[in-house]
Amino acid sequence: MSFKTITRLVSLLYLGCLTQLGTADDIAYLGVADGYWEVWRTDTAGEEFEQLTRFGADVSRISWYPDGRHLLVNLHDGRLYRLDSHSRALTQIAAPLPNILDAVISPNGDSLAFSLSTSSSIDDNDIYRYTLASKKLDKLTAMPRLQHEPSWSPDGAAVYFLSGSGGQVHDIWKVDVAARATEQLTVGDLYHFDLAVRPDGAIAYSGNRSGDYELWLRRPDGRSERLTQNPALDARPNWSPRGDQLVFHSTRGGTLNLWLYDLAGKTARALTRSAGGARQPVWAPTDGNTGAASSAEQVDGEKADGAAALGLGR
Repeated sequence: MSFKTITRLVSLLYLGCLTQLGTADDIAYLGVADGYWEVWRTDTAGEEFEQLTRFGADVSRISWYPDGRHLLVNLHDGRLYRLDSHSRALTQIAAPLPNILDAVISPNGDSLAFSLSTSSSIDDNDIYRYTLASKKLDKLTAMPRLQHEPSWSPDGAAVYFLSGSGGQVHDIWKVDVAARATEQLTVGDLYHFDLAVRPDGAIAYSGNRSGDYELWLRRPDGRSERLTQNPALDARPNWSPRGDQLVFHSTRGGTLNLWLYDLAGKTARALTRSAGGARQPVWAPTDGNTGAASSAEQVDGEKADGAAALGLGR
């Protein structure tokens, strides 16, 4: 355990708030253990790595609850769990339908958004919302072909998603949760993936408009700009709580690993160096904030200290 973590624990014990351990340093991600993609946690310094689950099965997607302590875990077989990142305790959530693969928790923690096909086609998905307390299932979209990768707006009023018509295009859309009204945000700009929405409406995503997959930023006024330029795959961006950084995964080192991108300095640095790979990072919210708190003006398992047995570390 690092000196920084020990200091933080002592401070929290002194303040009597150990249950609020989640901080802006906490990043959850998927890492390989015994041949499966399990849930791990690290910090922004890349000094500590902790394996949080031992399912012996692949996890497909994770997202933070607003308390910054619990995670929604969606396994590849459709199972859903609520994971306590401190105690590693798991509580299974009864899924409203089988074979859910991309469930994400809402900013207030009361609902799930996911995509699913109820037909025999794998390219006939729509976006759904499931309210946990009432067990109410709402179909948010009724569109042809593939709607997938839902991502909540930070206020929970809308769900952003990708829509593909079968050609070489997956555009960004959003649906108003209350009104069910849909809006198309991009038109025919090749592939967009991995949406992450900031409170000011800026969207970070991975796109191949430049010939390979880079990180892009779509500003609230609709202007888009490329953030990275590297021959490797840059994907799965996720905002820091302040909205001034992105954590993402990249093949820059040959294997998928986590990197941090600073928007002000336009620089990227490696966070993990795992031989088995690390992917799909999600940055923990702070003070109940599940997205970045900044405005547009700001940006125009087991413990393993240091190098772990899996090769994680700097």
